[in-house]
Amino acid sequence: MLTADMIKKEIGGYFDEIISFRRHLHMHPETGLDTKETEAYIRRFLESEGVGVLESQVGVIGYIQGGKSSGCCVALRADMDALPLAEENEVPYKSQVPGKMHACGHDGHTAMLMGAAHVLNKHRGELCADVVLIFQPAEEGPFPGGAVIMLEDLKKLGLFEKIKAVIALHLTTEHPAGKVAIGWGSMMASTDEYDIEITGVGGHVGLPHKAVDALSIAAKFVTDMESFMSRRIDPFDSAVFGTGVMRAGSARNIIPEKAVLSGSLRCQREETRLYVLENAEKILKALCEAYGAKYEMKVTRGLPVLRNDDVVVAVMEESAEETAGAENIIRLRSSNMGAEDFAFFSEVKPAAFVWIGARNEEKGFTHLMHNPKFDIDEEALKTGAALLCRAAAALGEKTPVKTEA
Repeated sequence: MLTADMIKKEIGGYFDEIISFRRHLHMHPETGLDTKETEAYIRRFLESEGVGVLESQVGVIGYIQGGKSSGCCVALRADMDALPLAEENEVPYKSQVPGKMHACGHDGHTAMLMGAAHVLNKHRGELCADVVLIFQPAEEGPFPGGAVIMLEDLKKLGLFEKIKAVIALHLTTEHPAGKVAIGWGSMMASTDEYDIEITGVGGHVGLPHKAVDALSIAAKFVTDMESFMSRRIDPFDSAVFGTGVMRAGSARNIIPEKAVLSGSLRCQREETRLYVLENAEKILKALCEAYGAKYEMKVTRGLPVLRNDDVVVAVMEESAEETAGAENIIRLRSSNMGAEDFAFFSEVKPAAFVWIGARNEEKGFTHLMHNPKFDIDEEALKTGAALLCRAAAALGEKTPVKTEA
């Protein structure tokens, strides 16, 4: 059995290599689906370790065959793409690519998975399940992201049905290094975008009764949706319907014929997501009919809700207590209105998404994600790599069942 003590000793002895992986990736960031150099770097590492590398359209899929496996798999996923952002840190491992940097911790995610791959492969004879290593590009976009493509690859490879659980970690400077933050149920929001065009009848501002004011109708829609969200959505059911763009009019004394609105919807429950979208159009239609206008509403469906499976997250919590210590576990009381394309994995497989603290105020690691000064306390990599190893081993010994949302 691959125990927590064995894992911590192995990760400790391999920690310098994990740091070197992270710093190399940080210095050579790639964005979106354009991650060929990153993929080549990971492939060379896996091949040097004797880990199988499978065919994939994008990213890298590694495969470790467990010595005690019955053929089922546990999947470990790390995103590896950077952001189109110029780094402002002055560190030896600063990004060498102008206008690109790892400002969301994906370099650390990949390094943790590489470290875990080393330990798991070394002890593959003790594993009760095979381990699938998913190094994924395009978590930050373009939509729909790399997760959808790599799920297709797993199906083509015949691995999808064998995967009994999939897990992902995310570094964050919201929690101190050494801490592991775990939540149950919904963890990240769904994302949808809408574009609306309202067409009325333009006219003179002094003759409003002979016109149909598209701007006025657009304003009413915004305020009506604010009322709807506050009065028709359970206060304990987190949901946001926001309008970020409103364009109308060309002069002070002209009633606008057209108005354009664009915005976003984020929800923590799929049922709420459908309910809000359905009623938003009902409200828009009623307003336009009442005032004699026409409308077009286009909704672009985005990421689904990211939900942690009860069985898998319980194993993750137990594994985190064993590797990080029970005193370092943070049990989250609320979910996050951010979004992650790991949601596509959690939608179809028992899954768990867990936060790894990387904040250190004494060292100055306090800037939040997507900031040009974002950086992490690299001690967090030790916590995450050990958790990946122990969770993979523990999940192999159990049989998670997909729970109902």
